[in-house]
Amino acid sequence: MFAWLEGDWLENAGIIALWTAAVIRAPQGVRHREQRPLWFAVVMIALAMSLHLEPVTAVLAHLVPGPHWVDLTTHLLSIVDAAAVLWFIFGAAGRRRRGGVVFGAAAAVMVTLVLLDLGAPAHARNRIAPSPDIPGVPDSYWWVFFAFHLAADTTCGFVCWSYGRPGTPRLLRYGLRLFGTGILLASLLWVLKLFYLHTRSAFFAPLFSPVTGVEAAFMALGVALPVGAQLRAHLADRRSYRGLDPLWQDLTATTPDVVLRPGNRLGAVAVPLQLLLYRRVIEIRDAMIVLRNYVPPATLDVVRRHVSERSVPEELVEAHMTACWLAAALHARGAGQEPRAQTADLGGPGAEDLAEEIGGLLRVASAYRSPTVRAYRASLAGAEQD
Repeated sequence: MFAWLEGDWLENAGIIALWTAAVIRAPQGVRHREQRPLWFAVVMIALAMSLHLEPVTAVLAHLVPGPHWVDLTTHLLSIVDAAAVLWFIFGAAGRRRRGGVVFGAAAAVMVTLVLLDLGAPAHARNRIAPSPDIPGVPDSYWWVFFAFHLAADTTCGFVCWSYGRPGTPRLLRYGLRLFGTGILLASLLWVLKLFYLHTRSAFFAPLFSPVTGVEAAFMALGVALPVGAQLRAHLADRRSYRGLDPLWQDLTATTPDVVLRPGNRLGAVAVPLQLLLYRRVIEIRDAMIVLRNYVPPATLDVVRRHVSERSVPEELVEAHMTACWLAAALHARGAGQEPRAQTADLGGPGAEDLAEEIGGLLRVASAYRSPTVRAYRASLAGAEQD
């Protein structure tokens, strides 16, 4: 029935994904105070999940005398991790951390586990034996161990899901909720282990590894979500930068004084893309301010008639008119005409933010390459020949 769940590949993949997300988010986690608690929580969870992996236990075997003490050490460290994660999550969600209560409870649990272990008959491993007749720690050891994890993880999960105060960054809110879903899956894992402890049924054991893998995958997704959004924003900025390039090239070739700095490939590499895009917007706008003085009222009338005679969608009419008068201004400046003070408002409606400004210029840049504007540019060349 559970043949498709056999093997621990899903668990390993989830843990690798979680470590990868932690490494990717390390710069932001260290640099930004509001992201630091969540990042530390991820590192602690990835560490706790990794403690029982064979390479880690092999290292512990060289540091701790015997497999039994390796098991006990990993259990004690996982209690510290669970307490730390709960403490970090309270901080990430803006709640009162109650560090004394959290770590005090963790210390009490750790002391209890040690006492239960020392009071048990001699045993080789701290693992749930398939039969109560096999020497090992008492079931109360596991009830205390699982109950603490269940309480800590369930609290973390609900805190993450309840996070959503007004003004909360959207990506951080969604990231915490995905992260919280992963932690609630960890709660499911502890419930399954409690059922296994109670029944010793082989039905439950095959579920542990895949549930851990899915849990880790959700946490990794929650942590990596802002990175994905940043990548998407970077690609959008890249498309905008390239989309504005033809218009920028034509405008700045005629008005080179508006360029804030001469083109330098080596220098451009060191400048963030957002700053380059912002600079390109400024330079296009400055060029438009210069060129509008080469557009007399008569030219504007011709432009309006030309665009109105074409099947231009209503929402793109203004962009096409702007592209046409820019073409006319470039032509006039190239022909050596003298500028004249412009009274018409050719700047268009004001933009609320940079994104809106970029969107408007992209529409102009697209119209600048459209058949309508090409036809207008050809009419200018034809008029000059006549």
